[in-house]
Amino acid sequence: MYLLTKSRGLRLAAHESLAAIFALFVAETFYRFHSFTLECLAFLATWYGVSSALNKARKFENQTDVPRHVRFLRPNEQAERAEGCPSEIGGIRRG
Repeated sequence: MYLLTKSRGLRLAAHESLAAIFALFVAETFYRFHSFTLECLAFLATWYGVSSALNKARKFENQTDVPRHVRFLRPNEQAERAEGCPSEIGGIRRG
């Protein structure tokens, strides 16, 4: 644990804080196993699940509909393309 926090620092703490707080709330409210070990394991499993769900939601939020290799044309490039060049048909330069 020490090496993990030392290598990632505050980024890890900031990334996991929301999931940890929510998992702690769930564990304190609902888990009554009368065994510290079972409650601790259930808390860690809950934290893992919530963290996984939040991570997937963040990745989904950052996705765009436009693939990364698509490049938008500037207005002057659009005008040049609209005029068309007979030597460039279908993206193949001829002559």
